[in-house]
Amino acid sequence: MLNDFINKIKNTKKYSLAILAVAVASGVILALILDVWLLGTAAAVLHGVPEWLKGFSYFATDAQEEAAKHAFDGMNWYWRHPLATALAWLTKPASQLNNPEVRTIWLFENLLLVFGGLAVRLRNSWDKGNQDLNNDIRKIRFKRVNYNVEKETERTPAGQVLLGCDDRRQPVRIPWAEMTEHMHILGGSGTGKTSLMVVPICVQAIRAGLPVVVVDFKGDKQAIQLLAKEAKKTGKKFYLFSLHPDIKSNTYNPIESGNVLSKVERVLTALDLVYDGAAKFYTYSQQATFIPLLEYFINRDVICTLRDIWNILADAELMKEIIGQKVDAGHIKGLWAALTPYARLEQINKPKSDISLAGVLKKGDVVYFDLRSSVAPKLAAGLGKMIALDLQAQAAFRTQADRIALIAIDEFQTMACEAFRDIIQKFRSANYALVLANQALGDIRNIGMGFADTIGTNTKTKIIFSVDDPVDVENYIKKSGSVPIRRESESRSRSGRYAGNMGNITEGKSTHLEEKGMIHPNQLLMLPFGKTVMYRRGEMAKFLNHAHLISKADKDQLEQAPYPEPAMVKKQSRGALTAKQIIDDLKRQIVESGKQEQKNGEGHARQQPGKVENAGIELEDISM
Repeated sequence: MLNDFINKIKNTKKYSLAILAVAVASGVILALILDVWLLGTAAAVLHGVPEWLKGFSYFATDAQEEAAKHAFDGMNWYWRHPLATALAWLTKPASQLNNPEVRTIWLFENLLLVFGGLAVRLRNSWDKGNQDLNNDIRKIRFKRVNYNVEKETERTPAGQVLLGCDDRRQPVRIPWAEMTEHMHILGGSGTGKTSLMVVPICVQAIRAGLPVVVVDFKGDKQAIQLLAKEAKKTGKKFYLFSLHPDIKSNTYNPIESGNVLSKVERVLTALDLVYDGAAKFYTYSQQATFIPLLEYFINRDVICTLRDIWNILADAELMKEIIGQKVDAGHIKGLWAALTPYARLEQINKPKSDISLAGVLKKGDVVYFDLRSSVAPKLAAGLGKMIALDLQAQAAFRTQADRIALIAIDEFQTMACEAFRDIIQKFRSANYALVLANQALGDIRNIGMGFADTIGTNTKTKIIFSVDDPVDVENYIKKSGSVPIRRESESRSRSGRYAGNMGNITEGKSTHLEEKGMIHPNQLLMLPFGKTVMYRRGEMAKFLNHAHLISKADKDQLEQAPYPEPAMVKKQSRGALTAKQIIDDLKRQIVESGKQEQKNGEGHARQQPGKVENAGIELEDISM
C-alpha cells in the first residue's frame, strides 16, 4: 500500500519531492505521537509499580502506603496528553521534567522493540536458510486455519466464487468468468474433494443463478441433499437422475436433442464403437445404418429412444422397410449387442423425458446425474459420455454472451475418453465452467498418449489434495517453480606429510547457486485433511484451507433423511405418434403383406442379429 502511494506521488511529477517530504514528515510525527501515547503510558505504569509494591510490604510506613495509593495517578496524564508529552520529551532536559524516569523507561522500551525486531528478523533468516530441516517428513508442520464457510461466502462479492482461505486467513476468490477456463481437482479417496470443493462451488453457482449440471459416479447422498435444498431456496427446479433402483428418478433421453450426426457420434463414442485401422469399416457400417434410422423418425417429427433403435436392429425385415435396403446383420450386431443393457433401462427410454439439458441451461435449473458406477460400471461410464457429448451438442447454440453454466464431473476418470479432448477444448467458447475431480493423474494417463497433458493445459486452476503417487508429486513440484539458493561449501586437504613434517594444508571455500522448489515434496505427501495446494496459470502456488458447509451432526441427519423428490415435469405432447407405435404398425404391415415368406424363398419372417447374410453390392452402397 505504501509503495502504491509513493508511486502515485511520483506520477504527479510536479512538486513530487515536496509532497513526498511532507508525507514522510507527517508519518514520522504521527508515529512518534502514537509511540509516546502507547509506550509512554506503559512507561508510567512501570514507573509506578515499585511505589505500589512498597505499599503492600509488611514493613511499609504510613507515607509509603499513602504513596502507593497514588502510584498510577500519572498514567492518566500520559494517556490523555500524548502530543504535549512528546513535545516536552523532545525539547526539555531532564531537570525540567516532572518525572524524567518515565522518559528513561520509554527510551528503554523503544530500544527493546528495535533489538527484538532485529532478533526476529535474524531468526526468520536462519529458518529460511535451514528450510530443509523444517521439511523433514518427521517434523513437518502446517498452519491450521478455521473459518466459517457460510459467512465467507456471504461476504464474497457478486461475480466471484470463494475457493478457500490462505494461511493468513485471507479469502481466496476468483471471478466466475475465469472459471470458464476450467478447474481440475486432484486427490486420493477420502481427502474431501467433493465435500470441500465440488459441493461449495456448486452451491455458490446456484445462489448466483447459474445453471448447474453435476455428473457423480459415487452417488454422494449429502451432495444430492445439499444441492436440492439450495435449489429449493432459490426457486430453481432440481432434477435427479439416478441408476439406483430404489431412488425415484427423473427420466433422460440421451438421443433426444441434437442433429442426426451428433446423436450418432454420441452413441457410437459412448459405446466404444469408434474403431481405427481396418476395423473402421464396421464403424462406417454402423453409421450407415444408424443415420437413416434416426432420419426416418426425425422426418416424421417423432422422438425415438435407444430401445426403439435396439428393437429395429433386431429385425432385418423391419430395417429393410425403414432404410429401403437389406443390411448384413454381421456388420451391425456389435451395435445391437452394445445397446442391449441401455434398452433395458427405463430411465433413459421415455421419449418425452423430464430432463432437457437445453432447458436446464436456458432456465438456470439444477440437474444431478447420480451415475453410481457400483450399480453398473460400464453402463454408467457410457451414460456419462453421452451426457458430456449432449452438452457439447448444446455448445453449438451457445455463445460467450450466455450466462455461465457450471458442469461438475466427480470421479471424472470413470468416463474419460479420447473424445473428451475435443469436449474440453470447445466448452470454454460455450461459456461452460468445467470442474473435473479425480484421484490421480495415472487414472487419466491411461486414456491415451498426452491425454493428461490436454487436461492440464485446458484447466487454468488446479486444486491438489493429499497425493500418494510419487509421479504426481514430482509433476506438481515442478509446477510450483523454484528459487535460487546460495550454498557455500568448505574443503580442507593435507599433502606432503612425512616424518617430522606436518605437510601442506590446503583449505578452500566455494559458493554455488542451487535451485530449490517453492513447495517441498514432503508437503504434498503430508497435506492434512482440509489443506490443499492451488496452482493457477500465471500465479505462484499457494496453500489453501477448506471447511465443510455443514456440521457433523447435520451431515448425519442428511444421511438418515430420504432422498429429495425429483422435479415434477408437466408433459407436453410432441406429436400424435410415438416411435413404438410406428414400429408396431410397420411390423403389422410386414406380416399382412406376407413379406416374411418371400425372403430368399424361405419362410423366415425374421433374421436374427447373429446370422450373417451376404448383402452384396447393396451393403457396400450403404456402408460407404
